[in-house]
Amino acid sequence: ELVDQRRDAPSLPVDPAELQDLLADLGRSSWRLSLVLVDDDPMTELRERWYGGDGPTDVLSFSYLETEGPEAPALARGEGRAACDFWLAPTADDEPVTAGEVVIAPSYVAVRCAAEGWDLAAEWSLLLVHGALHVLGWRHDTPQQSQAMRAEETAVLAAAGRPHPLGRQAEEDS
Repeated sequence: ELVDQRRDAPSLPVDPAELQDLLADLGRSSWRLSLVLVDDDPMTELRERWYGGDGPTDVLSFSYLETEGPEAPALARGEGRAACDFWLAPTADDEPVTAGEVVIAPSYVAVRCAAEGWDLAAEWSLLLVHGALHVLGWRHDTPQQSQAMRAEETAVLAAAGRPHPLGRQAEEDS
């Protein structure tokens, strides 16, 4: 699901629908993941409120999956590329399960890619995968976690026929 909350919504460098193939092996096929596009100011507010950072960033993730439950998990560690076991909060039977949200600041991403000389479309693919993996419990707080997450990003991108935009660094880290 795409939610575009930008004030001035110029066209994107990629069609978000084309990015759906990246998520094919993540979570459960019946689960939804919202892709929320915001301007830099709302991204700054989200980052400060939920993560304690300053200024805008490229991507933030919010998982709605539970890490504890009374019975067998709805998604066990390793299934659907989950980093841990997950349970679902109760919902109405006809209500689709939203696993989480990936929030991207397109203007911030475009400026950073231009400054660094990065391919914008490849960066979008990476950000969506990176954000979705966070929803599934992946972290990069330690060097070991960073290495494992980079390897997982590389595997997800490769399954969709896309290279990791960090190239050799991604291969060396995995």
